[in-house]
Amino acid sequence: MVRDDPQDPDPGFAELYASIPDAVDLEPWLGWCRQAAGPVLYLGVGAGRLAVPLAAAGVDLVGVDVHPEMLERLRARLPTAAVVQTRIEDLDLHRRFPLVIGPSSILERAGCLAVAARHSSCRVAMELLNPHWLLEADHPTVRVLSAAAESAEIEVDYPGGWTQAAAIELRWPEDIESFLSPANLRLEAMRGRNPEADLSESSTYYVLSRTAPRPSSGTTGVKHAHRVDSVRLVHPFVGPVPHDAGEA
Repeated sequence: MVRDDPQDPDPGFAELYASIPDAVDLEPWLGWCRQAAGPVLYLGVGAGRLAVPLAAAGVDLVGVDVHPEMLERLRARLPTAAVVQTRIEDLDLHRRFPLVIGPSSILERAGCLAVAARHSSCRVAMELLNPHWLLEADHPTVRVLSAAAESAEIEVDYPGGWTQAAAIELRWPEDIESFLSPANLRLEAMRGRNPEADLSESSTYYVLSRTAPRPSSGTTGVKHAHRVDSVRLVHPFVGPVPHDAGEA
């Protein structure tokens, strides 16, 4: 049993993630990174499952992770990579990036999202576990030990006999705009792993947001409405999966 604990990094956690094959399908990350046309800040870069293929495709990355063993494995694969070892909540690089990405639910907590937004000059993109998928039915490799409207305790089985325990915050797709707003972000796009399928069927979903201009002093901010057309839930459900659904 391994657990992701930023306060006390578990060496087994890095070993688990290093055992997972590299991502083959790089979208939507690769497309969004290429649109950024500049260095991309990757929060929760991990052992390189997604970072290495993105770098091979020509993406200039700056990686952040708190786990020393993760970064040791990443540096072995990308010796010239720019990496920073710190908790996301403590990150302060004194620079901004055209795109900040947070795969594998790394930005599910409001504090981490605020840090991502502060380091972005244009966009923040993230992948989040889909509560509708998680709580709709049983899944062979995921066990929900307890769940409330905003959080859950789960265990996830991986190939090789690994099991990860996780306490997660649930971010519902239909509430995503209210999650983005305190970080001064506006929803630009949202999709499931298969952009053509119903979002409720996707284990995780992707969110692309844009930094909102702050109203200048003495002016009144204007609220803009956004339609979340990509959320096509066929019926309401009662409100991370094997890592092939994540990207770190």
